[in-house]
Amino acid sequence: MNVRQLVLVAVAALAVGGTTVAEVAKSGAAGQATPPPPPPPNGSVATPGTLIGTPAPAAAGPAITPAPTGSPAPAGRRGRRSNTPVPAASPTDTPEPPQFSTMDGVWEVQLQPLTGNGRAVYSHFYITQKGDQLSGTWQRENNQKIPFSGTFDGRLFKLNSTDGRTAWTFAGYAENFADMVGLLQTADPKDRGTPFTASHRKKDRLSV
Repeated sequence: MNVRQLVLVAVAALAVGGTTVAEVAKSGAAGQATPPPPPPPNGSVATPGTLIGTPAPAAAGPAITPAPTGSPAPAGRRGRRSNTPVPAASPTDTPEPPQFSTMDGVWEVQLQPLTGNGRAVYSHFYITQKGDQLSGTWQRENNQKIPFSGTFDGRLFKLNSTDGRTAWTFAGYAENFADMVGLLQTADPKDRGTPFTASHRKKDRLSV
């Protein structure tokens, strides 16, 4: 083999050896590549652009709609005056008693005997007042009319009446010219008297 052939063989050998060395170097460089980063402590995989170890934001839950409350109370029931007009009070069944300024008029008398059956005996006074003087008629049962006369000082009264056989005296007090309370007695000393009350009625014409 001449010198020229030896040179060609050497060049070929170098070429083959350089290729092998390059491949080995390349594979060694690939083997020494930077290893991937270790997983985060909580085992989750970090998303791109998120620092490892940064807690992930909580997932948004479904929107909570507040439960409907009961219908609001109408205005005026509490804390605010209602605009609804208050109905006017209905008239009472019992009218107010009439107001009197004198003893004039008709009085309903209720005698309450202490003996017998105890039932009240009704009669009427027809009274006319002139100053402190009283006069009129005591109308008893069976339409019997007996005149009387008497005095009144604004509270105490005394009426004397007689039918020609029996004399009677009514004595007691009056309240507001509307009510009488007293005792009816005869001239008999054994008579303990009969309690009575009288109520002033609406003015009526004296039928004497």
